[in-house]
Amino acid sequence: MSDAVSGNAASATRPANLVHFNHAGAGQSSAECVAEVIDHLGKEVRFGPMEAEKRMAARLDYGYELASRLLGCEPGEVAFGTGHGQLYGDLIAAIPLKAGDRVLVSSQEWVGNLIALKRRADSAGATIEVAPCDATTAVDVEALKRILDDRVRLVALTWIGASGPLVNPATELGAALAGTNAVYVIDASQALGQLPIDVTELQCDALIACGRKYLRGPRGTAIAYLATRLASDLQPVRLDDHAGSWAHGHVTVRKSARVLETAEFSVALRLGLIRAIEQALSGDLIRTRASLDRTASCLRDRLAALPGVRVHDVGRLKAAAVTFSIDGLSCDQAQSELASRGLMVGYNGPAYTPIDLVRRGIPELLRASVHLETDDDTITKLVQAVAELAGNDHNPPMARNLWI
Repeated sequence: MSDAVSGNAASATRPANLVHFNHAGAGQSSAECVAEVIDHLGKEVRFGPMEAEKRMAARLDYGYELASRLLGCEPGEVAFGTGHGQLYGDLIAAIPLKAGDRVLVSSQEWVGNLIALKRRADSAGATIEVAPCDATTAVDVEALKRILDDRVRLVALTWIGASGPLVNPATELGAALAGTNAVYVIDASQALGQLPIDVTELQCDALIACGRKYLRGPRGTAIAYLATRLASDLQPVRLDDHAGSWAHGHVTVRKSARVLETAEFSVALRLGLIRAIEQALSGDLIRTRASLDRTASCLRDRLAALPGVRVHDVGRLKAAAVTFSIDGLSCDQAQSELASRGLMVGYNGPAYTPIDLVRRGIPELLRASVHLETDDDTITKLVQAVAELAGNDHNPPMARNLWI
């Protein structure tokens, strides 16, 4: 094999002066995950892509078992995809709706979700409503229960949004919807890898997440849970020879989660995702959640103490991200300035979560998201840089030991 395709994880070593605070956008995959992808690409060169896939058939099949353990479901209720948008869009397009049906959405919905939901509702003559919120903008489950009726056919919840760390009451909402006519769909892209997930406890009908955020799988990967009870009711718009079959002039549609899959996919990326799932399962997600919460809270407190810095986080429960802005400095410029110092943060605006940010009157914000390797030193580096940009770098807040 040539040097051009024989790379290893060492060739993708992270620059020592770069600190990644954008795990909520896309996490940095582990060396083992990267090596898995590169190794399979090498197999495709040596043996041929189709033949290389056959060699990895058992591992690919085992991925469904691993994903089912991560989500708390059966392997047959798992689907893999090329991204959140692909799985979510195909699912929403396939849910039966009719004129007069109501679709409830959370304030935190990502714009891609809203586009898929609005398109589906419009095509069926259904209506979309924003679910009631409490003072923190989280879904108000008690208020939602009061507006439930038989016409509510679909309830879409973004568990953790892109424009803030607010954690919506997904389990409580599932309990409220149990036994109703509504299909309950959860966007868990920000939750997967940082929160323990059990779809039985959530009582959802479907849960979809990309693999690239806190799970730290490769970009171009995603996972879905699809309850068997929902799969049998779907009316898929897109079918291929994996999602359906042909016999004697008749098409048979899969009645399982695999109806959301496509025959063509990147085997290398799928194997990288499987390794990321394996690594997540090797840890304790309850302890991971506690550690990330402690780290994010430390960063949040220190940024909030800086004059000229506005922290925009809301929510009784918060995830592993901190959203903020710097007075007198556009977020686009601030992001660029921080990047020039080796600090990678996210930048969001109403284009990402139009309902949430418009309601809160926030035109744009920066998002710093942490992971397990984030420590006092990296937090101090970010806080000092933000302090400099805010013009108050003389006495930045003191570090607080994360492990106390």
